[in-house]
Amino acid sequence: MRIKPSLLLAIAIISTALILLTLNFADKIDSKPIVEQEQIITVQATAFNEYGTDSKGIAYGPGYVIVSSHGQIPLNALLDIDIYGECQAVAVSDKLASDEIMLWYNAPSKVKMFGEQTAYARIIGKGDRPHKTE
Repeated sequence: MRIKPSLLLAIAIISTALILLTLNFADKIDSKPIVEQEQIITVQATAFNEYGTDSKGIAYGPGYVIVSSHGQIPLNALLDIDIYGECQAVAVSDKLASDEIMLWYNAPSKVKMFGEQTAYARIIGKGDRPHKTE
């Protein structure tokens, strides 16, 4: 079976056009990771044990962290804190200094034992926005 030269030429032109289009749009594809650069943030961590909800109706609970509104940790960020584990920044506070966070513990005795410590936080992604409790 013999392929006509005009058909081979058409295939070559189409293939070249597709390659050029792919190369032209390849740099426009958003390939940024969730966390652009892994950064370890040194913070002063204080434990707290308040039940209830914040001013936006978000209930505090296990794995919840309050961060400073002046700090590097954004609201709803998923964090890995060396002395606490994985958690999510669910509220911000103007009362905290830029390097302070508050970690929720389920028992007042743990709050007393923890006190205030230096911790290392790593942002590992963006979490879901907590929903209001009814």
